[in-house]
Parts: sequence; C-alpha cells; structure tokens
Amino acid sequence: MKTHDSIHFVILIPHPSMGALLRAQSRFLFTAGVNGAWSFPHAAPLARVLRPLGPEELKSLAADLRSAAIGSRFSLGKPALVSCPGFHSFFGPALDLPPPPLPYPGVLYPFPRLVLCAALAAPGDEPLPEQIREIPPVNPAFFRAAMVANLAIKPLKGAGDYSFTWRIGKPRWLPSPRKSSPREGS
Repeated sequence: MKTHDSIHFVILIPHPSMGALLRAQSRFLFTAGVNGAWSFPHAAPLARVLRPLGPEELKSLAADLRSAAIGSRFSLGKPALVSCPGFHSFFGPALDLPPPPLPYPGVLYPFPRLVLCAALAAPGDEPLPEQIREIPPVNPAFFRAAMVANLAIKPLKGAGDYSFTWRIGKPRWLPSPRKSSPREGS
C-alpha cells in the first residue's frame, strides 16, 4: 500500500476480549442495512494525522491514555456518531474516556469524542436509519488492557464508498494500571 494514497489515523485498539461483542454489533448493523459495517477495524480513532506517529510518540500517547482512564478500566456507553472532516463518520459504543491531548506534529483532527467503530457512515447517510437506534446495548462492558497504533486506510478504486484496505502499524500496549499508579514514598 502506498503511503501517499492512504488516510492516516492514530487509533485505540481494545483488548481482544472485546472482539466478539464488537463483531456482533457490526453484524447487527450490516443486517440492518448499514453498508459500512465492516469498513474500519474495531478500534476508536483518536486523531486523523498527516503522518504516522513515531515509536516514542506512541509510547507517550499510551501513557497519557492510561493516566486518563477512569478507574484504570475503560467502559462502553451508548452508541454515538462522530464525524471526521474529509472522511466518513464513525458509529459505535462511546468510551467513557476523555480525548487525550495530542501535542504531536501532524495531527490534522483530534476526535472530540471517542467511539469504538462498529460501522462507518458517509456524510449523506446521516442520520442513520431508525432501526440502528435499536442496536443491542453493550453495558456493562469493560476492558483494562488496550493498545495504540497507527492506521493507514486506503479506498479501493471503483469498489464503492465503503471499500477500503487498511494496515495497522506495530501496536503499543498501554502501561499496566498497577505500574502507572503513583506509589507511596516515590
């Protein structure tokens, strides 16, 4: 995949234990008529970026996300639709995590709200069909471990609005909640 043809994101990847739940949501959405249900990996976009973040930037971002995590675990809320200028909107369960600071060069658009993507919606598709509002709830669902990574996504020529290939760079695990909590006397 040529990098210049790709759109770049920095993403939060939930622990693999969340995979079955997110696949079930995408399956429900696809059955309900949402064509973009399998067009993006089950991850939360943190920012659209001009270039992939370097290893030290990913390490710093992982540490920032861990320190921002409420109660050292991430919980999922009601589904939300979050738009991205110059790209599709992301639909999926909202994370209780505030967006992290992204003081890195090349950040084009930091997302104001984080959702784990179960489907993409084109700007013309909004609002989403009524039956999608009945998406099965995900609460209570929690995960402690997660990773950050670069994502390059490329539209497939002549294959439709929701046909993409993507490549996820080497992920960086968020620090352990135990190791990142302040210790007495330190």
